[in-house]
Amino acid sequence: MRRRRLSWLDALLLVGFTTGSVVLLGAVLVRWVEPDRYPDLGSGLWWAITTITTVGYGDLVPATTPGRLVAAALMIVGIGCFAFLTAVAASAIVVEDLAEEERELERESSEILGEVRRVAARLDHIEQALTEARAGEPATTRPAPSGRIRSRPLQ
Repeated sequence: MRRRRLSWLDALLLVGFTTGSVVLLGAVLVRWVEPDRYPDLGSGLWWAITTITTVGYGDLVPATTPGRLVAAALMIVGIGCFAFLTAVAASAIVVEDLAEEERELERESSEILGEVRRVAARLDHIEQALTEARAGEPATTRPAPSGRIRSRPLQ
């Protein structure tokens, strides 16, 4: 059973939704813990965006421990989101190569299976011919009941 792979669009939507949610949450939290530094949601959003992208212009900086904890969380999430996008891009390249290899392996397996079936059919034909040829010989020289063909010198 194949596992469903994350498409580019799914990955972008996931990272976008996560990043947007964290930015909004960070803006609301920093506004709540430092209302005098961040008097409106707009200043909180500006600070959260510059922080999550690790740009950090320095025009708005939290002064309290809770504000700095929010900033640290935003920085970690920002780094994680960029790392995730990098991993998705690398995975897409590798997955395409693997998909091609899987198709080639399936084609080769199909060819091998066809050849095995042809060999099995030829062996069945040979076994049947030997059984018919030995029908007139004494019982001691007939093939074993297990269906195995005994080797004997050609005459």
